[in-house]
Amino acid sequence: GPLRFMDEKDYFEATRRSSDADFLVTPWEEPSAYFGGHYNIMFPKRVYWSKVRQAGQPFTETDPVYGKVYHAANADDVQKMMDLEGAYWYHAHPRTKGTTGFPDLIFDKPWVKNDRYLGVAFKPGMGQDQSEARLCEWRCFDAVDTMNNMYAGAGLQPKYIIADIDTYKKGPEDDTYANFPVNYLRLDKVPGPDEDWTPILKAMHDGDFFVSTGEILIKSYSVAGSGAKRTINADVEWTFPLAFAEVVWGDGKKIDRQIIPATDLGANGTKKFSIPFDAAGKAWVRFAVWDSAGDGAFVQPIWLTPSKTTTASAR
Repeated sequence: GPLRFMDEKDYFEATRRSSDADFLVTPWEEPSAYFGGHYNIMFPKRVYWSKVRQAGQPFTETDPVYGKVYHAANADDVQKMMDLEGAYWYHAHPRTKGTTGFPDLIFDKPWVKNDRYLGVAFKPGMGQDQSEARLCEWRCFDAVDTMNNMYAGAGLQPKYIIADIDTYKKGPEDDTYANFPVNYLRLDKVPGPDEDWTPILKAMHDGDFFVSTGEILIKSYSVAGSGAKRTINADVEWTFPLAFAEVVWGDGKKIDRQIIPATDLGANGTKKFSIPFDAAGKAWVRFAVWDSAGDGAFVQPIWLTPSKTTTASAR
């Protein structure tokens, strides 16, 4: 408790000092307590909380030094804290390392069948197989596609794939910038370090972002039309020659895809894709583009029939 609060205070101040009017560093973390596997938690403000609650200790109290603090003893406590503070979480490095077996082992848990759980990290460099056409094909995409089939029609938001990194120890020769995927969020402006970070979390909750390894940009994207007749529209820019684009969907049971070959598209190009899509019998859809060097960019899945309900804790 007290030692963690002291560390959190230092962390909050370090991220505040590292931010400016156009660049925000947020004090989010990978607490990995109680839910299962390793995960990242994101708050819209600075929140003090500990991962232990002693016998007789309240769930929340006012500390004379740190103000409001939380003491979490189990998954229900962490969920309650997130509901009260407007926080979200997602699994780090799914199906490997400390998240081996997850999220699969907790697909049926209430904290996963909840809109405060956003999905899994896109962290392709752990168990990466360069013979695969897509980065993180099984660990990331299959995990989220499986969940979206499971939760189709359940009144939840789709689950997403979120670019995520681990830095740990670095040497002066390490080029981290070139090797990290990034989330491009749609925001009116970047919040300041002492402002409300809710706009960032709202964009992530709404799936209003795309992910890229950096070599491909999806400058705009939409699913136009209604009923069975839809059109996938995407304005794409890239560096290396493309390999293919793909439309991926699920019907609540199986996952399928349409591959659009793009080997005729050379380096440093742009193209506005317009792909007819038959949505009949399908629950969700997503779009991705991959190049000849194994790099990629993708948008987040959307339901083809809008969800009619939502969980109370996700509002």
